[in-house]
Amino acid sequence: MNLTEWIKAGELQKVEVTESTLKDILRLVERDLKDAQLDGLSEDRRFATAYGAVLNLASYIIRTQGYRVVGKVGHHKITFDVAAIVLGKKSHDLIDYFDLCRRKRNKVDYDAADIVSETEVKELIKNALLFKALILKKEVK
Repeated sequence: MNLTEWIKAGELQKVEVTESTLKDILRLVERDLKDAQLDGLSEDRRFATAYGAVLNLASYIIRTQGYRVVGKVGHHKITFDVAAIVLGKKSHDLIDYFDLCRRKRNKVDYDAADIVSETEVKELIKNALLFKALILKKEVK
């Protein structure tokens, strides 16, 4: 799908974006990346927090284009799908990885405990930082 098709499907809407809004989203990202690295939190919680940073990065790049994903069931997946359109092919490997993380985060938040390893947390944080670098380079309107 392209952006126009996402809008027609009712999954994406045009919004006015301010510099303040974009800065607020980046502050959320920084907070979550920092918190995901805190000792003393469970690996599950660190993973979910790092995932939150990634989701906000995907939302950020969509907002730079003047859109937002409509909040409803499935909006995390749609956020990543739309971010992949905005960022292009260079993001697809990361987006595919984050989709796997989305599924695991769902289990962590709703179904099971103690299912994430420290290695998985470190890998997600590393990829979140790569995604952040990719997005901040892209940042075009």
